[in-house]
Amino acid sequence: MIDTALISFQDVNKSFGVVCANEHVSFEIQKNSFHGIVGENGAGKSTIMRMLYGMFSPDSGHIFLQGERIHFKSPNEAIARGIGMVHQHFMLVPTLTVWENIVLGDERSFGFLKKQELIQTIDQLQQDFGFSLNLERIVEDLALGEKQQVEILKLLYRKSDVLILDEPTALLTPTEAAHLFERLKLLHTQGKTIVLISHKLREILEFCERFTVMRKGTVIGTFETGGISESELAQTLLGRQPLTLKKNVPAHEPSPVLRVHKVSSTPMTGMGLNQLSLVVRSHEIVGIAGIEGQGQEELVRILAQLHPFEGSIEFLEEPLNTRKRYQNRQRGFGIIPPDRQEEGLILNFSAADNLILGHHRELPFYSKGIRHSQAIEAHAQHQFTQFEITPKNIDLPASAFSGGNQQKLVISRETQIPLRFLLACHPTRGVDLGAMEHIHQHLVEMANNGLGILLISSDLDELLKLSHRVLVLREGAIVYQEDAEKITFSDLGLWITGARK
Repeated sequence: MIDTALISFQDVNKSFGVVCANEHVSFEIQKNSFHGIVGENGAGKSTIMRMLYGMFSPDSGHIFLQGERIHFKSPNEAIARGIGMVHQHFMLVPTLTVWENIVLGDERSFGFLKKQELIQTIDQLQQDFGFSLNLERIVEDLALGEKQQVEILKLLYRKSDVLILDEPTALLTPTEAAHLFERLKLLHTQGKTIVLISHKLREILEFCERFTVMRKGTVIGTFETGGISESELAQTLLGRQPLTLKKNVPAHEPSPVLRVHKVSSTPMTGMGLNQLSLVVRSHEIVGIAGIEGQGQEELVRILAQLHPFEGSIEFLEEPLNTRKRYQNRQRGFGIIPPDRQEEGLILNFSAADNLILGHHRELPFYSKGIRHSQAIEAHAQHQFTQFEITPKNIDLPASAFSGGNQQKLVISRETQIPLRFLLACHPTRGVDLGAMEHIHQHLVEMANNGLGILLISSDLDELLKLSHRVLVLREGAIVYQEDAEKITFSDLGLWITGARK
């Protein structure tokens, strides 16, 4: 490893109003290194990298690139110096093709685009760095892992030598994440400096050479990956011992709260359901494992009463579709949607207003045409405290919160009413270790108190940790089920991929 730092942060401070995002941050990133930035949501990881990328300006302190003090006023200036960033939520135009997205803003021509020349240039990049995208495909038709590749190719097309990736696997399946890291390792061996912002400890320890731990806007320290275990890193990250979960096992078989019997459907974007049957009982968490596109999206939309189906579904022993969605919600049917930004929040609404969506015309928030602001504010303050949502400003728009805190807003709202059944879709996707612990504990406590939960997650560790039973979904049907305590991680992987039948 080269001793001279490629990038150096020295006593950098950044605040947004009364919220301190970075406080006296100092650390270094070496040239041609694979460097991790790890910390809880809101720890300041993304903020410090966005200052390097020219999106924000430091309030004080200095940033150096190859020993030269820099102060980029825009991402374009950072890109011109070889620094590129892939954000957690992709910056792509969905209606354009892959090649159009890659060259957008850097067309390198005046007047008409020389399409074939541009495609040849991108194809050569793909060959050099191990990509194989169809450049003529429309981006909105791509899988998430392919969209991630488009973002990386955009940086390579702009000749970036430093690639900053902000939570790159937050929305990816395990298979997509594995493919991403194969490409990142290849880029690293070819001389690129990789900066990985992540809350996933296993990724940091497996792929990074060294990493910097941040907590509450400050740097705790920078460590070599060979000198610390995952449990030690978790304790360093949290500042305490990790929590332990206590799943209760009912003495007698509880009654079903949801029964799905021989349900089939036509596909929307992935695969339709094929005679799918399952039961969720009170006091239990049933996990659904499977490679993305095997029918999960169809199952979610059917249970949310947004897609037609054949077969039968009963909620509390009544056909689900005999009541409207709002009526089922009032009876205790809750949903944590797969995509918090697209389906769970109105980003330009305040956090307080997002916390009452679906209940905004009910007591105590509304009556006789009058909105009760004091009740809404008191409710929001209570939820912020209970779910440890930061920053503690209920008037901020939802868009101003980190991904993990946005997720807490959704889960807080969807579990605030008395529930009988909860459809929890990727409940900890893109959240840090501390938030994950809080969400896991909340779900287990609700199940212990009688709630039936159907958990859909691409995180196999999460499925095995939380579930009482795990079902494997493949080609639209349940192909395997077993008590979670009897399944190993490797066995579950074999069933998911179809290697075991």
